[in-house]
Amino acid sequence: MTTLGEIRERAAAYQQDYVRDLERIVNIDSGTFDKEGVDRAGGFLRDLLAGIGCEIAVHPNSDLGDNFTATLRGSGSRRLMLLGHFDTVYPAGTVAERPFTVRDGRGYGPATMDMKGGLILGYYALRILRDLGFDDFAEITFVANSDEEIGSPTSRALIESEAQRMDAVFVLEPGRANGGVLATRKGVGMYELVVHGRAAHAGAAPHEGRSANLELAHKIIALHELNNPDTGTTVSANVMRGGSRRNVISDHASVEVDVRVPTRTEAERVHAAITEIAARQWVPDTETILTGGLNRPPMEKVPGTDALLNLAREIVEGLGFQYQELTSGGGSDGNFTAAIGVPTLDSLGPVGQNAHSVDEWVDLTTVPERLTLVTALLMRAPKRP
Repeated sequence: MTTLGEIRERAAAYQQDYVRDLERIVNIDSGTFDKEGVDRAGGFLRDLLAGIGCEIAVHPNSDLGDNFTATLRGSGSRRLMLLGHFDTVYPAGTVAERPFTVRDGRGYGPATMDMKGGLILGYYALRILRDLGFDDFAEITFVANSDEEIGSPTSRALIESEAQRMDAVFVLEPGRANGGVLATRKGVGMYELVVHGRAAHAGAAPHEGRSANLELAHKIIALHELNNPDTGTTVSANVMRGGSRRNVISDHASVEVDVRVPTRTEAERVHAAITEIAARQWVPDTETILTGGLNRPPMEKVPGTDALLNLAREIVEGLGFQYQELTSGGGSDGNFTAAIGVPTLDSLGPVGQNAHSVDEWVDLTTVPERLTLVTALLMRAPKRP
């Protein structure tokens, strides 16, 4: 059996190559709605994976970037999946302002952490398997998508379809600590309430108006009361709009609401409560239209998750780090795979900080250990119960 030391030695030997390829993909603008840029970034990753023998299948989109799968075939029976996205939150032109740079062991630049660092790490994990001649798997499929940052509307079906036959899924989102592994995330809900009232002159005939702003204010207070620190449920009214002029009773108002829930049961409870708040009327003769719902189901443990966590602990401690089981209030595409019952580990990419900001960075010194972790997981992951 290949030892962790042998894997880590190969991982360390690829450090310069890793940084070179990370620089190349980071320096491609690939904001979600920039189809040309997203497809360039996806094409770069596809070329890397094809170069080590992966079978490529492109799933084209007309507006957003093309999604794809890259499959490595083996001689064993296990079916495993790597998962990551190559779209970013940064608009075209960001790379010209802030290209990839290395300072004090950190790689700076747009999406170095979230999550181009993880994508390149996944490629090198497969490359190490090829170097070692390891093929004790039926397939390892790398699912790479172009729209995670907006909720994966075009790629969710692909992710779930590929995941259904897998024994385990490994998500390459950024790591939080060198010994950290994540197996649970909150579900994410996105709602909008639009209130219709009746306009009237605010000075001459206010009694004839029906204030949409006032109705919405009552609803926002009721929504805030759904927050529950004990369960970890959060409900945040974050974008509000209303009215047209200072001297006109508002006839329209709206609010965009972010919801985070730890379990499917809690998601159902909160959805029912939001529906009731939307239907309730504080200001007579107003009407409220509710849209939206749960975008990402909660990522919960399923049969087989604990076995993967135990394996991760063994690998992490074998590398000399303190194991940490993490959780997150943010969602990822791993929420989808866990929700259909597939054991999923997340945040396996290199450690970084400041995602979605001008100071985003990835700690390049963590790459050898994180690469060893992912490679060893692929080599040792058990079959699904």
